[in-house]
Amino acid sequence: MKMLEGKIIKAVGGFFYISHNGKTIPAKVRKKLSYNNTEWTVGDNIGFCFDEYKKAVIETFTKRKNILTRPSVANVDVAVIVIATVPQPDFVLVDKIILNCYIQNIQPLLVINKCDILQDNFINSVKAEYNDAVSRVLTVSAETGYNLESLKEALQGKTSVFCGQSAVGKTSLLNHFTQKAQRTGEISQKSGRGKYTTRHSQIFEAEKDTYIVDTPGFSLLELDGIKSSQLNLYYSDMVELQSKCKYHMCTHTTEPDCFVKSCVADGSFNKNRYERYLAIFEELKEAEKNKF
Repeated sequence: MKMLEGKIIKAVGGFFYISHNGKTIPAKVRKKLSYNNTEWTVGDNIGFCFDEYKKAVIETFTKRKNILTRPSVANVDVAVIVIATVPQPDFVLVDKIILNCYIQNIQPLLVINKCDILQDNFINSVKAEYNDAVSRVLTVSAETGYNLESLKEALQGKTSVFCGQSAVGKTSLLNHFTQKAQRTGEISQKSGRGKYTTRHSQIFEAEKDTYIVDTPGFSLLELDGIKSSQLNLYYSDMVELQSKCKYHMCTHTTEPDCFVKSCVADGSFNKNRYERYLAIFEELKEAEKNKF
């Protein structure tokens, strides 16, 4: 039987759908197959063949580049972190997603959606905080189509996951690139938060070798594998300043003669971003304390 290559784009109840040459093929997995005793998930690159009944059967798998657990998706190249002014941005969540990108070897791309209704001061403040933290900051409008071509170019030939709060426009952007009609989110009048519209992780093929993942609801990625004492190493702009601190392994929190803290004081390091760094640092310390 001829072995073919594909990518799992949807998994429902132990049944899988494979993308192969622009077609979607339903398939089952050989019972003997497993990936380090973990479940198969969307994004997995696999080898499959057709049995004597012309049914697709997954026979082999390719080693994963990475795996996200919340949402469950493998082999991600780019994380498109979407924010807007409504609902109110949760920048701690944004920072956590960026940190996970560095852990998982994923390129973080920050997208400010709904720019047709945004004020310049909001856009400028976000760029000031994140230009050095992500590969790129793009302003777009899913409503008017503004600058979507630049976003399309950034995603070409890659597997990208759209993440962030509900109702910031993730599904509207996905609809634009994949032309797959999905329900878009609304803002809850009571809470001011988005209502969940996506029920499971699924990959859509925008064009050949370009895949986009739509993820369910509020995509919170846990900070697994980071110690509080190493958190600063995931902030590239802090690493550049590290050599000017008094202590070689300065965490930029309570140490005296910390150059990063002096930069925060004189305004050359963004104060808001630093304060969120301190909050995440304390969260990690508390988690470490509760382990024992």
